[in-house]
Amino acid sequence: MNGLINLRLEQKKLKRRWMSLLFLTVFLLIGLWCLWSLSDLDLTSLNDPSAMLYLNLLLMNTILFPITAAALACRMCDMEQAGNTYKWLCTMEDAKEIYQGKAALGALWILFFFLGEFLLYQLLLQSLAESFSLTAGLSLFFTSFMTGLCIFFLQLNLSMTCVNQLTPIFINIAGSFAGLFSWFLPQFPLCYFTPWGYFAALCSTGYIYDQEARYTTYFWRNYPVFWLIFLTAFTFSLYWYGKKRFLTILQETI
Repeated sequence: MNGLINLRLEQKKLKRRWMSLLFLTVFLLIGLWCLWSLSDLDLTSLNDPSAMLYLNLLLMNTILFPITAAALACRMCDMEQAGNTYKWLCTMEDAKEIYQGKAALGALWILFFFLGEFLLYQLLLQSLAESFSLTAGLSLFFTSFMTGLCIFFLQLNLSMTCVNQLTPIFINIAGSFAGLFSWFLPQFPLCYFTPWGYFAALCSTGYIYDQEARYTTYFWRNYPVFWLIFLTAFTFSLYWYGKKRFLTILQETI
């Protein structure tokens, strides 16, 4: 019950902070991009439209979602950090529940966002006269959700320790560029060293472009379960470390 109360409390703190509009806007941008890219698509030039769509959604997530997660984390923490109000909040609730409430709320936002993207993927497959693909959809969901959650926990930890919220934003921008470059530098294992790169590291599709024929061949490969387990473990370690670090800083402040 306390967890639900803290969750609602954190949600009320975000009132009139335009988070719903931000997530909806990003979701619509991704959806419109996919519709635009499919509008004049010649299906005869593709051997597997579902793989192409899968790859494009992950690429758009790499570009747009990290800054969305960073904005959510910053909006959760900016007023409390600037006003140094944690010591007052601790008179009403347990210190560890402050962090847990923020982490749980952020995880719910990310869960709903990528569930919507899962449905979007299936609807777009239907528009391409492709059959419903649960395996590809779940692969897309788990890749996006775990990578997004990892990025959010990292940004939350930074936002709860940095008074100036521009610092986490700048770190996120640099990480987003690293994640984007990891798509185009497959010969370097850049994607495995930063959370932003796991949109690419966990991608289970690839392609071969024939420049002479101007034909792209898409293919599916085995899902990298090991790296998903590694990312999951790293995500929970970020959560554990962030909570422990926040309690330590809070005790020093109080």
